[in-house]
Amino acid sequence: MTHHPKERPNSLSRRGFLLRSAGAAAAFSGVDGLLAACGNTTSVPQGLAGPGGLPLARPDKRVTLPRWEDPIKSGLKPETGGTFTVFNYPSYLYKKVLNDFGAKYGVQVQYTPFDNVNSGLQRLASGGVTPDVMEITPDTLDIGVAGKLIKPLNLDYIPNLQKNIWPQLVDPFYDGESRYTVPYTCYATGIAWRADQIKKDIAGMDQPWDIFWESQAYKGKVALLSENRETIGMALLRKGITDINTEDPALVNQAVSDLKELYAVCNIKVDDLQYQTVPEGSSWLHQAWSGDMIAGYIYYLPKGTPASALAYWKAPRGKVPVQSDCFAICSTTKKPVLSHLFLNYLLDNGVAYENFVDFNGYQPPLNEIDPSTLVQKGVVPENLANSVLTNDDFGPDSLQYGTLTSRGQQLWEDGYSNFLAGGGS
Repeated sequence: MTHHPKERPNSLSRRGFLLRSAGAAAAFSGVDGLLAACGNTTSVPQGLAGPGGLPLARPDKRVTLPRWEDPIKSGLKPETGGTFTVFNYPSYLYKKVLNDFGAKYGVQVQYTPFDNVNSGLQRLASGGVTPDVMEITPDTLDIGVAGKLIKPLNLDYIPNLQKNIWPQLVDPFYDGESRYTVPYTCYATGIAWRADQIKKDIAGMDQPWDIFWESQAYKGKVALLSENRETIGMALLRKGITDINTEDPALVNQAVSDLKELYAVCNIKVDDLQYQTVPEGSSWLHQAWSGDMIAGYIYYLPKGTPASALAYWKAPRGKVPVQSDCFAICSTTKKPVLSHLFLNYLLDNGVAYENFVDFNGYQPPLNEIDPSTLVQKGVVPENLANSVLTNDDFGPDSLQYGTLTSRGQQLWEDGYSNFLAGGGS
C-alpha cells in the first residue's frame, strides 16, 4: 500500500461541507416528492433536517430512510460480462480482492477514485460517472438518498450482513433495516504518538487531549487531522462537551478559539498523514484514527524499530468518536444483482479479513475479530490492541459525527477556516 485512502492533497476534508455547486442542485431535486410519498418517514421539524430534507440520525435517535423505489426482486441471476465499476477513495480496496471478484463472476472490475465522498456524490449527481457501487458515509446518506443517487437494497442477496457483522451495524441507527448500506470499515478517533520520544504518560493524564496544549517541547512535530469535524470535535471533548454534533455557535466558536492557541504552543500542523509520519518519526504526536497505527505498524514502521515505539490512546466508550464507512449501490448501475453480490462479497469473513490485514489496515466490523485474536495472530502488537474496536463501541451511547443542518454545516466549516487562518496550514 503506497497511499492512504485519506491522503488527498488540496481536496475537501473527509467530512467537508456538502456539495456546493450545480451538481448539488441536481442531487437535491425530488427531495420534497420523496418525503411526501413515504408514509414511513419521520416527520422533520423545521431546522432539524439535513441538506437533503431527511431527519438527522443520531446514535440515540434511529432513522429509517424512505425507499424512493422498490428494491430488485429476489432470486434473479447475476449479470455477467463487461465492466463492473467500484467508486471509492484511492487505495482503499485491495486490488486482489477486486480481481478475485471479477474472476468469480466473469466481469472486468474497474476502480474509479474520488477525492472524498462529497465530491464523489457531486460527480454522480452530475452524470460525470456511472459506477455500480460506491463507498458512502453515514453523514452523507442524506444526500445520497434524497438525491436518488443510491438504490434501496434487497438483503436476500446479502446474507453475510446478518451472518458475519456486528449487530449494531446490521441494523444501524443511521440506516434502520440497512435499507441502503452495508458497513465496510470502522474506526475511532484518538491520539497516536512515538513513545520513544514522548515520555509523558498520555493515557494516564486526567484529560489526555490536554497533551496538545502541553506540547511546547515537541514543537514542529505535532499535528491534528485535517478535518473540520474531528478538530473542532476534539476541542469540544477536551472541555467535557460530548455533543459533537452541536450547532451552538458559542460552543463551536470557543472550540475554534482554543484550537488557535496551538499555533503558539507547538506551531500546530494539520494533515492526514499520521499513518506514515508517526511510525517514521517525522511526527511525534498526532490526532489519529484507530486504523492508522495498525496500518502504520504493518507498512511504515522502519525496519529495526520496535513496535513499542508506537502508542495509541482513545477515550472510553461513550466519550470517544467512532465511525463506520459503508458501501451502497449506485442508481446508475446496469448490474444491480451483481452489485448486491459485491456488497455480500465484501462482508465475507475471508475477503474482509484479507482486505484488512493484507492491504488497508482499517478494521472491518466482523464478529470473528476481537483484540485478543489479532494480538495472538501477530497482526496487531499487544501495545496497540486498544486500536481494535468491538460491537459494544457502537451502541446508542456512542459518539458519532452525524449530518448537520445546512446552518450547522456552515458554522463548522467557517470555524475550521477560522482555525486554519490563525496560523496558516
